[in-house]
Amino acid sequence: MNNNKLVFRYSLLFLILSTISIVVLLFSKANLVEKQKEDVQVKNKNIINLYKKKSFDVSELFFFTYVHNNKNLENIIKSNYSKEEKFASLDKLYEKKLTFFKKHHLKEINFYALDGTPLYKSSFEKYNKNLSDEYKKEIQEVSKEFNSKVSLSVNDTNASIQYLRTVFDKNLNPLAIFEVSIDLPKLVHETFIEKNFQIDFIFDRLTLKKRVNKEFIKNYSPHYINPNFMYQNSFYTNRFITKKIPSEALKQMREKMKNMHSFVVDYRLDDKYYITSFIPINDYSYLMLNVKCDEYENIVKRYDLYIYILIATIFIITLLLFIINLFYNRFRITKSKLDSISKSIDKYVIVAETDLRGTITYVSEAFCNVSGYKKNELIGKSINVVRHPDISKRFYENMWSKLSNDEVWEGEIKNIDKNGNSYWVRGNILPIYDLKNEKVGYRSIRVNISDEKQLLKVNSLLKRDLFLKLNEIKTRDRMNIDQSKIVLMGQILDAFSNEWKKPISNLSSKILAFENSVAEDSYNKNYLNTLAKELGIELKILSMHLNEFKTLFSHNSSEDKYNVYNAIKTAIASVSQKDVTISLLGDETLETFGVSYDLRKIILGIIYNSIEEFRKKKIPHGKITITINKTNDNLLIKCKDNAGGIPQEFLSKIFETGFSTKENLSSRGLPLHIAKLIVRKLDGDIWAKNEDNGCCFYIKLITKDRRENRREQ
Repeated sequence: MNNNKLVFRYSLLFLILSTISIVVLLFSKANLVEKQKEDVQVKNKNIINLYKKKSFDVSELFFFTYVHNNKNLENIIKSNYSKEEKFASLDKLYEKKLTFFKKHHLKEINFYALDGTPLYKSSFEKYNKNLSDEYKKEIQEVSKEFNSKVSLSVNDTNASIQYLRTVFDKNLNPLAIFEVSIDLPKLVHETFIEKNFQIDFIFDRLTLKKRVNKEFIKNYSPHYINPNFMYQNSFYTNRFITKKIPSEALKQMREKMKNMHSFVVDYRLDDKYYITSFIPINDYSYLMLNVKCDEYENIVKRYDLYIYILIATIFIITLLLFIINLFYNRFRITKSKLDSISKSIDKYVIVAETDLRGTITYVSEAFCNVSGYKKNELIGKSINVVRHPDISKRFYENMWSKLSNDEVWEGEIKNIDKNGNSYWVRGNILPIYDLKNEKVGYRSIRVNISDEKQLLKVNSLLKRDLFLKLNEIKTRDRMNIDQSKIVLMGQILDAFSNEWKKPISNLSSKILAFENSVAEDSYNKNYLNTLAKELGIELKILSMHLNEFKTLFSHNSSEDKYNVYNAIKTAIASVSQKDVTISLLGDETLETFGVSYDLRKIILGIIYNSIEEFRKKKIPHGKITITINKTNDNLLIKCKDNAGGIPQEFLSKIFETGFSTKENLSSRGLPLHIAKLIVRKLDGDIWAKNEDNGCCFYIKLITKDRRENRREQ
């Protein structure tokens, strides 16, 4: 009964202390989380200021370079031209200059009359006078000021950061209002690349539809977080986790957005913590910053760990107090158990104790059983009574040297029993100290390993037989591998032989034609020049194939392992096609084994095949997307274009030897059938299929070092 009361009291103490501690920790955790939210809010405010500064700098540069004191501009504005003629003159004056500045995020430039009437808008191909009354008022206000104005606003073409400044003549008389619109999605994308910030500008749907021309409102789509707000469609638009936001957090965001106030929402997604900050830029738009907060996650994990540790500590302390109260009753039970264990040790563990001179002071029953002596025959005798004559004197000297230096000796030793039979033991010998920490003797704890030694002999014989069998199997495997390599090399040689036939045949026919011309004396200088050029082209093609053949069978160990992303990036950099967009996506750290030159030539061949299709089909804006991912133990490269795909009757033949739809060969990439042989040489695979109005090539490479296979063999 007393014990039950004691358990109740200490349990109640544990609950009270745990509750108080958890409340304190949760309060501290909440403060740190709020600090993280405030930091994200500050970052959000800094971003809009940064964007305004960038917009101001590039707009000022354009203004003072091409607008300020520009006599041509002044003459056009002051002229009696019609509005359409002024539009055409301004478009001719600024078209090329705007094209150069677009890489600095300029989206469009506009000129307005002082009353807000449009003079020139670079987004239109011809004059358009449409402009909302609200925006006309903003322009009229700017015309009264001398300095520039930078703000997030909505004109008739887009919602963006607008730079407005009055243009004066040399007498400081206002001529017009100059406007620059900044490409927000591109600016946001640049911030994402530089700082890994996920940002969106979202605008009130009704304001956009009221201000933006119908021709341009299609460039905006409802935002997932709140359909009453819209964002600008663009190639650079952030594609992050908004569509995965938990419903509770999404509901909270939509509710708070009604008031157009700053707020922060935090949520957890896929075991990661995110903080989304909303800053109202004006009365109809928000700047939304989404941050994956590792520190937030660390705070949660850290405080969860604190709670666990604290509860465990309180529990341990409570338990220790409880144990101390029960110690006396437990002591007798424990002593009884120790006596039982001591008897078991004495019976089954080989233990011997000696004084400092090696005289036996204690032996266990197990020691007596293995040595054949009785306890009274061993107590007081030297431990050398079980010393085997086969063990050298130097062995014992080294052992006693360690023990004299207060070190523990461990090892195996051969002993002799009372009947003269040998037995092996493994164990350690360590010093024994008294209460004053003075060494008084040595204790040996051993295990009988005589049976183990016998098994080792048998095992050694079995290993030798197994080793011989394995060598025989490996020899056969190497012969099979070498045979498969010879077959693959033959296929590659056949492929290159087929590639060489055409240039050699062309050379032979041209030489024969030249001999006939010589025989008939029907050649002239122009004919010889033409023949020399044609022979040079054929020799260049033949040289190209010879170089590819040489690099295919060369092996540079320094290039055996390479970064796939960097190799493809190098190949893309050598392509100069302004009307084709090539994107490289995926994991930048993946590596494979082989020769990076081979992969670059394969990728170049695929890229130039796509470019050739763009040219044939007259596709103005060709796109090639290359993606690198890891699947299981392999690396998968995906090359996709929008060239309309390969005809179905050709798709199954493109990797066959000699098949080609090209009229002329190119030194800028490998033929597909040779590419397939190279990939097979690298223990990979390559295939193609039509997807989404384009052709997609898949290249599978290994990520395991092939040299490991050779070492394992």
